[in-house]
Amino acid sequence: MHQKAFLDLIEPLKPALFGFAFRMLRNREDARDAMQELLMKLWNNRKNLETNEKIKTYCFTALYHDCIDRLRLRNRMHFAGSADLVEIADNTRVDLDCENSDLIRQIRVAMDELPYKQKVIMELRDFQGFEYEEIARMMEMTVNAVRVTVARSRATISEKMKEEIGYGTV
Repeated sequence: MHQKAFLDLIEPLKPALFGFAFRMLRNREDARDAMQELLMKLWNNRKNLETNEKIKTYCFTALYHDCIDRLRLRNRMHFAGSADLVEIADNTRVDLDCENSDLIRQIRVAMDELPYKQKVIMELRDFQGFEYEEIARMMEMTVNAVRVTVARSRATISEKMKEEIGYGTV
């Protein structure tokens, strides 16, 4: 694969990948390092890369495992707080109005209270748009386990939102 083809394949994924790494690592430099390492691995393995949708799953899976390794080294497993959300917004998404932005921040705050694995799965499903099957492969879980985790996480977040801001009440 030539450099241009490689860049055309990887460049659109970079904002979402960086945001994912940043939310996992809670540190901009560590997220950049994780991204740099991923890009070097991809470049060195570019001859074997598939140019279809599987590359997105591969990138997120590799980045997820690298971030887990980094967190283990630091002995810390947290997502970035909602205060940093504005700085890492995905430039490819349509800007949300203030009310929706506040709601997303509230959801992020509620997500921070979930167990780590639930946070990761919610991030991949609801914010990165991965299918249940893709998440199951990434997380080495069954599809049903991913569905149950998402349902439980959403129920927990919904309850927190009802308690804290009256969301979902009449």
